[in-house]
Amino acid sequence: MNSVGERIKARRLELGWTQEELCKKANISTGFLSDLENSKRSVSAETLLGIAHVLSLSLDYLMKGDSTQIQTAQVQFPANLAELAKTENISFVQALTVLDMRMQIVAHRSVSKSDDLENFDWKKFYDSVKEFL
Repeated sequence: MNSVGERIKARRLELGWTQEELCKKANISTGFLSDLENSKRSVSAETLLGIAHVLSLSLDYLMKGDSTQIQTAQVQFPANLAELAKTENISFVQALTVLDMRMQIVAHRSVSKSDDLENFDWKKFYDSVKEFL
């Protein structure tokens, strides 16, 4: 597999997803995905990052095809963040970005402080970071 589109299509099929399913999760159009998978279009880094997150692949793998770069870790997505995403009409990629932002903040804290993602005020956090999404 040589192209980014071929790697995206292969992973989508591996997951058993239709183009429509991937498009909904990645917040892209089916026409765009079809063109991308058929090497008729290029893709921005931001959009490719969103697709990579949705497909649980690294950007390196999508761009270069290095199979050692496939990410296998699963994301623990807090239920109350999912509910906020639904009520605020936040895309999956944006919600993942909000979660990543929060996790980066936690990573820079003292290890003595615990972080309960289920009881966290996601609405307040989202309101404070949404201008950066």
